[in-house]
Amino acid sequence: MSVNYSIEDAEKQYMHDFIKDIIDKFGPRMPGCESETAAAEYIKEEMSKYCTEAHTEKFKFHPRAFLGWIKIVIGLVAVSVILYLLLPFITSDAIMEMLLISASVVLNAIAFIIMWKQFFSYDEFIDKLFKETESLNAVGTIKPKGETRRLIIFSGHHDSARQFNLLKWMKHGYAIVIFLGLGFMFLWMLLSVLSLGLGIFGFNGMFFYNFIKWLFFILGIPCLILLAFFIWPGDRANTVPGAVDNLSAVAVILGLARYLKEHPDQIPESTEIRIISFGCEEAGLRGAYRYVEQHLEELKRLKAEVVNMDMVYDPENLNIFVKESTTRTKHSPKVIDKLKQAGNITSTPIREFGINSLEKFVGTISGGTDAAAFSKAGIDAANFGTIDLTHVVRYYHQPEDDIDQINKDALENAVKILIGYLQVSK
Repeated sequence: MSVNYSIEDAEKQYMHDFIKDIIDKFGPRMPGCESETAAAEYIKEEMSKYCTEAHTEKFKFHPRAFLGWIKIVIGLVAVSVILYLLLPFITSDAIMEMLLISASVVLNAIAFIIMWKQFFSYDEFIDKLFKETESLNAVGTIKPKGETRRLIIFSGHHDSARQFNLLKWMKHGYAIVIFLGLGFMFLWMLLSVLSLGLGIFGFNGMFFYNFIKWLFFILGIPCLILLAFFIWPGDRANTVPGAVDNLSAVAVILGLARYLKEHPDQIPESTEIRIISFGCEEAGLRGAYRYVEQHLEELKRLKAEVVNMDMVYDPENLNIFVKESTTRTKHSPKVIDKLKQAGNITSTPIREFGINSLEKFVGTISGGTDAAAFSKAGIDAANFGTIDLTHVVRYYHQPEDDIDQINKDALENAVKILIGYLQVSK
């Protein structure tokens, strides 16, 4: 069955103008800055025009922690390698040699644990080492006429990323540096442990010395230096307008709310619709995590379903994230199936992403979406948006992420999918 849900040109223009309006009024909105908070308040006011009620929810977090781990890990790894390389000049005593190799392994292990917890798990492992501040989630609610028996959430995020310098400078070379840097760290971890093991069992703990020395100078030093400049400190990093990532999604949920105000019959019976613009997604999904923590009992009681969107700009290239490889988070088969059905009944192209080897490989370093905060908590959730591996390096987390990147038809198609989702939920 195919149904034609017509989105008028005026609605497409509204969504496009909303994105431009936010950028013109507030500029870049890195997590925790004043412009991010002001944008949340503005979005709440916009939600109030089309929803039963709208409000903001304040939360605390540590904005520099999510990417702040990078320099800590670089420092620990560099000291670990240098300590090992200086061993012949420090001591010739076998016991002291083993103690220093042990210290090198421990530093390396600490670096690995920090990286794994902060990035590959999105845990708040070292967050308290960084300054705390406040941010806001903006929430709009469309209440049903009778009793609320279930909840459907449509969401995006209004903060923008800090500039990723390596992407700005190197484009496709960014991925090469990241994987070489990670490769060096994992290889050094393995070799340091092997060196310690050899020493413990009476063999030469310096067996890999020359190999490690050249590995460090040829691969380690260039990668560590580049990674040290991953982002600028302070406000210097706040250069990204964040049109695609992710005002596009906020515009779509507002476009949906406008549509539902004129077509309330599209809302399933006894179903509350909630549109949420999260803060601080670019700081490790902190806004979404706080929302889940504060509302978990309610989300489970109402059997909530969450459709999150991230980066909507190409009408012919909308993808459902089946799994987020960075954090190894699998999304709800139920929500994924309903999104595919929604695409079918609205004749809107949408496909699954994260199935083939290249997509899984790239997904390893691409980070997470706010949907992961819900899926990790056992709430049915999924994410969809545009993923174009050839085009994304031109603007992603760079000053080029502006309104010119967005095709209005992509916003229309995303709204159609959300309307279709409501229909298959009836």
